[in-house]
Amino acid sequence: MIGGRLGDVRPHATTLVAAATATLLLLAICLLSGYATATVVLIALLGFFGLGANPVLIALSVRFAGQAPALGSALSVSAFNLGTAAGSWSGGLALGSPLGTTGPAVVGTAIAALTLVPTAALALTQRRRATAPAG
Repeated sequence: MIGGRLGDVRPHATTLVAAATATLLLLAICLLSGYATATVVLIALLGFFGLGANPVLIALSVRFAGQAPALGSALSVSAFNLGTAAGSWSGGLALGSPLGTTGPAVVGTAIAALTLVPTAALALTQRRRATAPAG
């Protein structure tokens, strides 16, 4: 609910902050995974920030879909599911690597960091459009 409300006001900033925070939380999990209490707190925060952007991303895809809002929503949810499958697969592979039980968090950190590139590019593009003089 909080992500949706923030996304109504500043959707691109909300998605950028969610991705950056998820990246930092996953990195912290990599570093603190040996401490149960810290890991539980970090995973709870990861759920809050990681899933907080989903309604905003769906709303943006519906907005950009124009006359096909159902298709925009379906494609965004399908992308989430594809990401979940690919992340689970690569995290599973990482478990068998020398990284061991830290492997999935390392993979998640890398994937989350990569999401910052298109997210930041979209946020900057939208900011430029919003501040550009009308003409």
